[in-house]
Amino acid sequence: MKIILIAGLFLFANNAFSSQELAQIIACHEALDGKSDSRTFKLEVTSPTPFTLISGKKIYFITDQSVSALEHKYAGQSMTVKLEEKGQVFYRTISFQKDGTIGNVSFDETTPEAKAQAVSARAQLDPDSIALLKKELLRQMNSVTGEYQNKYDPEDTLHALNICRQIKSKELEESIDKQSAFYEKLLRRKASYKFQKDKSGHK
Repeated sequence: MKIILIAGLFLFANNAFSSQELAQIIACHEALDGKSDSRTFKLEVTSPTPFTLISGKKIYFITDQSVSALEHKYAGQSMTVKLEEKGQVFYRTISFQKDGTIGNVSFDETTPEAKAQAVSARAQLDPDSIALLKKELLRQMNSVTGEYQNKYDPEDTLHALNICRQIKSKELEESIDKQSAFYEKLLRRKASYKFQKDKSGHK
């Protein structure tokens, strides 16, 4: 009985830790929206979350509180998935290219027929899925300086990078340091230019 109780407490603590990490990953993912090259696809029109990501032979679905997955067997097909976000059930129909990549996510009203045939993804909030999401965030982070629009607002970009610092990952931290140094230099240059401009304007 005591062994079962300890195992249960360990599982609860592990799940709580994974949920905390997921919240940090979601915050970073949303901060990098529009500032990086992403392989994810939005499942909402107006928000970066929830989203889907294909990795290997699985399709992952990430909401604000969960990670779930399906075996990927839909190349060249369309499928409707049943998901839940903030306690509300919703459906998305996804079309896949012949190579298995996502071609389109439909935001149209799901028909009753499609809902009846919808598949439910299996919960998979575990260390492996967290590691996968961190790997994707690292790839996104490394692309930040390649996004030209970020140079016009280095302060906002630095704010986004700092949001990502709460994630525990040595590789991600190193990338953030590298990106931050670049934008801090741009910010100082921008401030110096403004100072010189203001100074010349008062002559």
